[in-house]
Amino acid sequence: MADTVTYANNGGLPIFSELRVLDLTDERGAISGRMFAEFGADVIKVEPPGGCSSRRVGPFLDGVPGPERSLYHASYGAGKRSVTLNLDCLDGQLLFRDLVRQADFVIESRGEKYFDERGIGYDQMAEDNPRVIYCSITPFGDRGPGAAWTAVDINTWAAGGMMYITGLPGMPPLQITMPQAGLHAGAEAATSSMLAYLARVGDGHGQKVVVDTQACVVWTLLNEQALPLLHGGEFLSRTGVMAGSATVARKTVFECADGHVAFSLTGGTHTESSRLMVEWMAEENMAPDFLMDIDWSTWTLAVFAAGPDAEFIRTVHAADAALERFLATKTKAELYDRATKRRMLLAPVATVKDIAEDKQLAARQYFRTVHHESVNRDLELPGSFVQFSALPAGSVSAAPTLGEHNVAVYGDLLGISLERLRYMYSAGII
Repeated sequence: MADTVTYANNGGLPIFSELRVLDLTDERGAISGRMFAEFGADVIKVEPPGGCSSRRVGPFLDGVPGPERSLYHASYGAGKRSVTLNLDCLDGQLLFRDLVRQADFVIESRGEKYFDERGIGYDQMAEDNPRVIYCSITPFGDRGPGAAWTAVDINTWAAGGMMYITGLPGMPPLQITMPQAGLHAGAEAATSSMLAYLARVGDGHGQKVVVDTQACVVWTLLNEQALPLLHGGEFLSRTGVMAGSATVARKTVFECADGHVAFSLTGGTHTESSRLMVEWMAEENMAPDFLMDIDWSTWTLAVFAAGPDAEFIRTVHAADAALERFLATKTKAELYDRATKRRMLLAPVATVKDIAEDKQLAARQYFRTVHHESVNRDLELPGSFVQFSALPAGSVSAAPTLGEHNVAVYGDLLGISLERLRYMYSAGII
C-alpha cells in the first residue's frame, strides 16, 4: 500500500501503480474500478462464485449470452483481475478481511448493510486496516428515508430529475437508451476515493466515502434544474426539443440534412456564436435582412424570462425559422467542422455510428484493440477517459474471466497454498 503518489517517470509508468483496489461493484458502479485500472492500479474484482451480475448485462458478442461474452463486462471490466469469493460463509468473510488488509481502497455498490450483516462492514475494515478507504455507492445516500431504499438505474435516473424533463409535452417521461446513472455514480466514486486518498497522504488515516447516485444525476441537469428566477418564474416541465419560458419556447435541436444538431440563436455566452452563424448564412444568401440587424448581446436570458412583447416574440420565431431552413441544407459533418473551426457553440446529435467514426476520438486513439483469449477475438474497446501529456493513462488488458486470478491473488498475495485453494474451491468458499 502506497503512502505517496508514484508519478510517471521517464519510462512512462502509470501514476497509481502502487495502489490496490478491491472492486465489489456491479453495473451500478463498475466504471470506478476501470478508471483506477487505466492509471495502473491493481484492481481486484471480487465476485461471487457465480460471477458478478455485470457479466449478464448485454449486448453480448455475436448475440450469444455468456459470462465471458458480455460486451458491457468487456468494457468496464478491462484492466482488472478477477477472484471469486463467497461472502455468505465465515471462511469467505475471513478471507475478505485478509484482502482488505492488503488494500488501499474498497469500492462497492451493494450497500453498507450487506457488509455489516456479515461482520465485514466499515468498522471491521477500519480495525483490520486503519488506512483503507471504503467507498459505498448507494441509490440515495446513507441518511434520511431513502437510505434503506433499493433501486435500479431507472429509479435513480428518474429521482434525480432527468426523466422529468425528457420527452414531449403531455407525454410520459422517457428513459435514456442505455443505463447511465451508475456510470455517473461510479465516476464520482473514483474521484471521491482519490480525494480521500490525498487526505490519507497527509494524515495517514483512511475514511468512509458515500456516493449518492440520485445526487450524481442532479449534477447532470446543468441549466435544466428548476430555477424559477431563470425561467420566467416557472418550474420546468417536459418540452421536447423546446427550451425557454412558456412565453418564448424555442427550439434547441434542429433537423439538418442527415440528422439533428443542437444550436441556439441567443445572447450571453452564445453572442459570438450567433453572430458567426448568421455571417455564414449571409455568405450563402440565406440570412434575411432583419437577421443581419440583430444585436445578439441583447438576447439575454433575462430578456426571455421577463416576458418580452409580441413583436420580439415574432422576431425570435422568424429567426429560428430562418436558421432551420439553413441547417437543413448542411450535413452534421459540415456543420460540426465549421463550428469547431470558427468556435461556434453547435453540437451534432451523434448516433453510435457517428461516435465510432469520430475524427477527434480517432486522433486521440480513444478506441483500443484488445485481444480476448476466452473468445479468441480482438475487440475494439473504449479507451482512457482522459489523456495527459506528462501523466499518460496506460493501456488496459482484457477483462478477466471469472476467477482467472484466484491463484495469483490468493496464492501470491495472501500466501495460500494450492492444496488449500483446492479445498476452498470444493467447499464453495471461492
